[in-house]
Amino acid sequence: MNHWRLDTYPNFGRLQGWYIHKSGDNTLVSNYRPISLLPVMSKILEKCVYTQLRDYYQYQNYITPDQSGFRPNHSTTTALLKVCNDMQAGMEQGNLTEAIFLDFAKAFDTVDHGILLQKLKNSGIGDSTLTWFQSYVSDRSQFVSISDSTSLPLPVTCGVPQGSILGPLLFTIFINDLPNVCKASTVHMYADDTVIYTSKPNLPQLEAVLQEQFTGVEKWIADNKLFLNTDKTVTMLFGTAPKLHKLQTPHLCIRTKSNGTLTTVTSLKYLGMWLDPNLSFGPHIEKLSSKLYPKVGALYRNKSCLSPAVRKQIVQQMLMPAIEYGDVVYAAAPQTHLQKLTTL
Repeated sequence: MNHWRLDTYPNFGRLQGWYIHKSGDNTLVSNYRPISLLPVMSKILEKCVYTQLRDYYQYQNYITPDQSGFRPNHSTTTALLKVCNDMQAGMEQGNLTEAIFLDFAKAFDTVDHGILLQKLKNSGIGDSTLTWFQSYVSDRSQFVSISDSTSLPLPVTCGVPQGSILGPLLFTIFINDLPNVCKASTVHMYADDTVIYTSKPNLPQLEAVLQEQFTGVEKWIADNKLFLNTDKTVTMLFGTAPKLHKLQTPHLCIRTKSNGTLTTVTSLKYLGMWLDPNLSFGPHIEKLSSKLYPKVGALYRNKSCLSPAVRKQIVQQMLMPAIEYGDVVYAAAPQTHLQKLTTL
């Protein structure tokens, strides 16, 4: 309580950083995600603050409905349902849907503290609490240990701690106003996984709208001192097979502020689910089946060594979670695709 009266975050000492390999070349530093190892007392205090801050924003109905990350009763599945349902509705109306999948470069690590504090103030956070948050994000240093070697501590000048309890909610507040710049399209976010999409009868209309929207998003990103990885930001076109088959050039030319062009893809893994242009979910089910077949085969070959109860437990713990993830999204896939899972 003293720290609340003093408007300061307790000094728990230096933070140790743990770097987790994400994907790609493990010799590149850019392919690692920094995780802060926080003291237990820090997590307890953060949990108390998080609960109050979350309840405040829920009461104020402040968080945009276009955000599914770190919110009660929301998940990656609800985000997938929203996006896929909108795209399927566009197909039913005879439209094409073009989506831009944004890839922020180290989004959590590049949050500008001054801008974050201003957004907290704009959301109604009082001065004394604002001073506490300034202490929370600013008065930090971090070091890294490798084997028996430890680096010198360096001050943390930007970002919110990954691995913390407050960090995800603070990032949600930071990115909360992004949909405001996309009035002519739909934006949906799961934390920093962001997709912008719109449905139109033809490609020229799609390109005109999305180019304008993407230009506005790039400006918002620059104004908020975030960074967009344009090499990994891609576009994808969705529509019925007959509609797409009629197109001579089934892709858009969305230009970046650096005069480059976004890559167009025909298959994409979004929030753990593979999307295809027709939303048939055939590629997703195919990849899921290929992943599960070896496990089912191993279980079958060793069934004589396992009791029925153990076999059931293995199925429930190793197979069913993969099948059940997003099943409400791909449940409407053609039976020719679903049959691959039922034969398991």
